[in-house]
Amino acid sequence: MTARLPLRAVCLGAGGFNHANHAPVLKRLAEGDAPRLSLEAICDLDRARAERFQQEFGFRQVYTDLARMMEETRPEVVYSLVQPTATAGVVSQVLPTGLPVFTEKPPGVTVEEANPLAELAETHGNLTYVAFNRRQMPVLRWLKQWLTDHAPVRYVRGEMLRNRRREPEFGIGTAIHALDALRFLCGDVAGVGVRAQPYGDGGCADYFVNLRFVGGLIADLQVVVDCGMLRESYHAFSERAGAAAVLGAGYSSPWLQPGLATHADAGEPAFTPVPTDHHEAGGFLGEHVAFLNAVESGKRPDCCLQDAAKSVALATEVHAAFRELGGRSY
Repeated sequence: MTARLPLRAVCLGAGGFNHANHAPVLKRLAEGDAPRLSLEAICDLDRARAERFQQEFGFRQVYTDLARMMEETRPEVVYSLVQPTATAGVVSQVLPTGLPVFTEKPPGVTVEEANPLAELAETHGNLTYVAFNRRQMPVLRWLKQWLTDHAPVRYVRGEMLRNRRREPEFGIGTAIHALDALRFLCGDVAGVGVRAQPYGDGGCADYFVNLRFVGGLIADLQVVVDCGMLRESYHAFSERAGAAAVLGAGYSSPWLQPGLATHADAGEPAFTPVPTDHHEAGGFLGEHVAFLNAVESGKRPDCCLQDAAKSVALATEVHAAFRELGGRSY
């Protein structure tokens, strides 16, 4: 059955990341001659913060109680954009309704949180979307198409370079994005190897991950958490040809040129820059459009809770490999 538009939407969480990246897109999708959403309510424990959201983005009502909001507004789609530590508790309350749910990553901060959410979605038949935004970045979608056009690909490499990101849980909280991006590009993971280099006694580390994918493709990922610059890029190599995708939208330092560079037979590279619109370049517009397209068609998207649980398991395995060594590299 085709969904009727605009869809009645409610949003949970009025924090800074939502304010910068999701709410502006929701507002865009609720405006114009053919709106796809009707922004019925914003819910946050901080009522004043929710009221500021209401005024800025055009939500009709403000709530501080999830159950009351769900009962009174009768939404057709739910956006869970709360802090990662609150995601499992919030989403587990919504899934029994059977409604479509869009949620920020990760879908739970542990496998023990992520797997039950995937099971609940399967039980109640929810159509879900997890916001691993790299999957909808134009530059990575271009690279994925290049991989298809130049099969068989011999090798893929990713890197995530950050500055002053020494939190001990970086491997699960942020590097999961790079691991998920490699899954998006290369498919299901068949084997993992991890080396780690710790920083002092604070519990943080650089990670060097080797991945073997079903079908035999090999990939490496370098995660360096404090190196004075930002860069996130993905490189692929086929016979006499290669491609490099450098992310923009705040994921790489300003002096770098984000976009997709392709080359063949040692010739001059062709370069396609990323879009200038932050929400498009960062994948935020694309993931919301993909979610609504899935709701309208009734077809489960590839970035659902069931699939996202695999990325949580992979990130947990990478993180645990370092912990099992007692903080020593190998």
